Amino acid sequence: MEEAIFALDVGTRKVAGVILAPEGSKFRVKAAVVQEHRERAMLDGQIHNIPQVANIIREVKEKLERKARTTLTKVAVAAAGRALKTQRATAEKEISPAKEIEREEVLALEADAVQEAETLLLSSRDKAAREYHCVGYSVLKYLLDGSSIGSLVGQRGYRMGVEIVATFLPRVVVDSLVSALWRAGLEISSLTLEPIAAAAVAVPPAMRGLNLALVDIGAGTSDIALAREGSIVGYAMVPSAGDEITESLANQLLLDFTTAEKVKRQLINGGKVSFVDIVGQQRTLPAEDLIGLLQPAVMELARQIAEQILLLNGRPPQAVLLIGGGSLTPGLVAALARCLELPEERVAVRGREVLPDIVGSPSFTGPQAITPLGIAVTAWRQEGLVLSQIEVNGRPIQTLISRKLTVTQALLAAGLPIRELYGRPGRGIGVEINGRLYFVKGQPGKPGQILVNGKPASLDTIVQRGDKIEFIPGEKGEDARAVVGDLIPALTRKTIIYNGKKITLEPLILLNGCAVSHEAEVPDQAKIEFNPLETVADVLRYLGEPVDQPVLLNGARVRPEAPIKDGDVLETGPQITKHRVRINLNGREVELVVETSQVIFADLFTYLDMEPTPPPGKKSLKMEVNGQPAEFTTPLKEGDRVILEWV
Repeated sequence: MEEAIFALDVGTRKVAGVILAPEGSKFRVKAAVVQEHRERAMLDGQIHNIPQVANIIREVKEKLERKARTTLTKVAVAAAGRALKTQRATAEKEISPAKEIEREEVLALEADAVQEAETLLLSSRDKAAREYHCVGYSVLKYLLDGSSIGSLVGQRGYRMGVEIVATFLPRVVVDSLVSALWRAGLEISSLTLEPIAAAAVAVPPAMRGLNLALVDIGAGTSDIALAREGSIVGYAMVPSAGDEITESLANQLLLDFTTAEKVKRQLINGGKVSFVDIVGQQRTLPAEDLIGLLQPAVMELARQIAEQILLLNGRPPQAVLLIGGGSLTPGLVAALARCLELPEERVAVRGREVLPDIVGSPSFTGPQAITPLGIAVTAWRQEGLVLSQIEVNGRPIQTLISRKLTVTQALLAAGLPIRELYGRPGRGIGVEINGRLYFVKGQPGKPGQILVNGKPASLDTIVQRGDKIEFIPGEKGEDARAVVGDLIPALTRKTIIYNGKKITLEPLILLNGCAVSHEAEVPDQAKIEFNPLETVADVLRYLGEPVDQPVLLNGARVRPEAPIKDGDVLETGPQITKHRVRINLNGREVELVVETSQVIFADLFTYLDMEPTPPPGKKSLKMEVNGQPAEFTTPLKEGDRVILEWV
């Protein structure tokens, strides 16, 4: 019996239990038991009286144990589809283009989106049901700098984002089910949703290329699963089912609910039906007359189901498959076909006969057998969820998740903000300098740490039941600090020779309109203005000199827009005169006439027609004055002997 699966379908009207075991390529039902609730302990798939439901579960368990001669302690179950909630959400984060995006950062971003989905879900729900289990999420798309991208890992950019759709179950649904099972001596081994379980066996993968709607009509709810293009693409729920038909019959015939339920079930067989109403009158009526009384209620149920199918699918599906005890309601097939504008043969009730791979217990049949068998098969395939208890920062956490529970999922269940694992960077400073915006970043944050049972772990580390997780948040980085000198390079301060005198050019710096030094601290959103003294004209204005006058820079005549640098020689005014110097250049007499206070070696090039590059066979330029090596700035005087040639 190690491989056998014990599954329970805890429904509004009945509890069905099966023991299923693999047998070659098929499954065999080792035992099956169906037990009705004695009172209305459940409404619309939700347990309202836990002790009463626990008693029925215990009875089913004990009968199965006697039949299979085994002890049952763990069970696979399903939650009603009415409880399923989905929510889309997005998350974004500023990143540095200097480093590649790591997988841990992507996981943290996805977790932020899941927490945002939970926040959006809770903001739209009653505070009485504010706690939800996240049972999974799917990534719809990643974004990098606003554009969709297949994967973020290894990418670089300025901003990354993700859009997800998360699935939630209210904790009250799971907790009440867990409590009833615990009272019956059972522990959940696997949990799925009723429409997922039903679709697992009633709509096998080979059929999912068709556009089909599977409707599980129970007593309290009608759960819908939609197949299209090879997969199950959506789920929906109608909060009406067989009980609404029973209540309609009870109101019209003056019957209590239990009697009305018995009368309804006899209608399938036809003939005449006898019953006693609440005033004690014995009555016998033809089944067809009673079916006629039910048609308005049947049509309303069909209308609600059709409305949800059309909302989910956008159009009528190719066919509709009905399962569950409520699908046997007389006239429902025809009513639903009419509401969907489908031929009646395209709407069919399905039972055990559509499950050729499941044999044994032939009496356990009909459309009501599909869901409990689907729960068992889902558990055997390990496609369900498990309820695990772990400890996060010393606090016990119960989480409902797939069999591979990661640190990320555990932290989400604990409600911890995973973004805090990465210490936030310090606040930056925005500054406007001469009309241009600059940003000084704060210091990067110190990353946090994750420990599982005392050992370092990551967000995708797998954890087991009973593990202890310690989440240590990261530390925020220091806020940005800057002084004027950090933002204005020291090159703005220049020392030059002006008309023979050494002077230091120190531009006036205004910080928010006030003159400051390089050591002044810069606040956020500051405005800095200064003259960078980058050209001859800038310097002349700084010195209070006219710009439109003859100017020599390092002995050469230049225009006002010529750049000036530290150490340059600047001359203006009457000392700029024409100088004549006679020298011996490469063996011949030459007279140099220049408009400068000093003739230098570089002035020779205006008198020579030399190639800028060495001619063939030559490598370097020989420059000598009076037999000594010369430079371009070497002064020349009357009678010097100069050599300038390629060698």
